[in-house]
Amino acid sequence: MFWTAVWFIVNMFFVTSLILFLFMQRSYTLAKLEPGNGDKLRKAHMRRLAFGMISLILFVAMVASFLINMRLNG
Repeated sequence: MFWTAVWFIVNMFFVTSLILFLFMQRSYTLAKLEPGNGDKLRKAHMRRLAFGMISLILFVAMVASFLINMRLNG
């Protein structure tokens, strides 16, 4: 039961980070369309990259906890 709860919590964080990543992608795209705003574009790119890495790490954690849960609980 413990690994089911771990999987559920990690899954919630993964979905949240994925949604935030999509918002950061939108922010980056809008900053890219504005001419002459290099600082805003650089910040949007760094935020998008950070949320992308966080989402990737949480995806791997979600898969690992799911596989552990399935191995232990059948």
